[in-house]
Amino acid sequence: MARLASIVPGGSDRVTRRLVMAFAVTQIVAWGSLYYSIAVLGPSIGAELGLSRAGIFGIVSLTLLVLGTAAPAVGRMIDATGGRLVMCAGSLLGALACATLALAPNVWVYVIGWAIGGLAMAMGLYDPAFATLNRHTGAHYRRALTMVTLAGGFASTVFWPLTMQLLNTIGWRGAFGVFALLHLFVCLPLHWRAIPAGGGEQAATPSPAAAAVSPAVAASATSAAAQPTPAAAPPRTRALLTWLTISFAIAVFIGSTMSMHLLGLLQATGMTLGAAVTVGTVIGPMQVAGRLGEFILGGRVRPQAVGAAAVVLLVAAMAALTQVDGSLHAGILFAMLYGLGNGLMTIARGMVPAVLFGRIGYGARIGRIARWVFFANAAAPATYAALLGAGVSYRNSVLVLLALAVFGVLAYRRAMLLARALPSP
Repeated sequence: MARLASIVPGGSDRVTRRLVMAFAVTQIVAWGSLYYSIAVLGPSIGAELGLSRAGIFGIVSLTLLVLGTAAPAVGRMIDATGGRLVMCAGSLLGALACATLALAPNVWVYVIGWAIGGLAMAMGLYDPAFATLNRHTGAHYRRALTMVTLAGGFASTVFWPLTMQLLNTIGWRGAFGVFALLHLFVCLPLHWRAIPAGGGEQAATPSPAAAAVSPAVAASATSAAAQPTPAAAPPRTRALLTWLTISFAIAVFIGSTMSMHLLGLLQATGMTLGAAVTVGTVIGPMQVAGRLGEFILGGRVRPQAVGAAAVVLLVAAMAALTQVDGSLHAGILFAMLYGLGNGLMTIARGMVPAVLFGRIGYGARIGRIARWVFFANAAAPATYAALLGAGVSYRNSVLVLLALAVFGVLAYRRAMLLARALPSP
């Protein structure tokens, strides 16, 4: 608590503490219930509702398409209101989504439940939390963001074993019923009490990239509405945003594939389900370890370097995954590399756009990036399931992911070269 209290001096201290501590819990619940649980519950759901593996993950893709479509509007709403109403609405929708899934009598109602879940995720996962932190934590945004992601990294570690236990005791419908209660009686009160009712303070000064958009931006740093859209930006700035978005989208495509298919992939190499879950539970602590390292180093490492480390670690992880072949030790090595890379990528997605483009209009901008990131997220589960369904071997399917990871490194490198060429304000 002493470490937490040192984040923000003076009157901002209590607000930031409340936000960080609340989001530490609500992010675990939101990610665990609406994102990670399907990897464990999917086979049982498919058996009861008559859905194939491709059908199960196709519906998840629909959910993520809803998320990506809603993300820009959610970001703009948080820029305007500060996030309290948006994230509380996300908790209510999360409860409604899980309750609908728990009671779904057929596939059509099940699909409606996941569509509601997509809206809930758009209003409750990292991007809206980052935008809310941006509004209320001022110059200490980076440390607050890192602390939230430190806790959020435990989502899969907590919810994969929890979901398996719920599945074995009360079934998949009962599991979603428990998740609905968590959204309603844990997440909703925490969001309501922790997030200030006002719009908060708009942060700081535009970066060189933001200033390069228009001289008027530098002259109006206190107005979020003054930030131009990417379409109005110079070509070099638009290209920077494009390459950065491509790099983030590739990382999330890989992450979505791992979240939904990792247990099945590891079993395809000869691992038991128990061993695969053991490998999966290593990822969460390693995500936390990467974020903890970033938190400790803090100001000594630029966010751009954090992003570079993240994309390189994802390449190393995919290379390690090609060598698993049923070995628990090799699987754990993969999980360590992947967890570190994925943990740092979450921070990079929140921080790098703020550094390169400034924090004026941050919610709207991160929402636009999130649109394409979550479209990639949406495409991943069904695309990878189709790849496996077409007869592509385990090793070759992982080689595809490795090639994508390498392209992600090249895209990030291109974005950083463009950023260096932008004029100073």
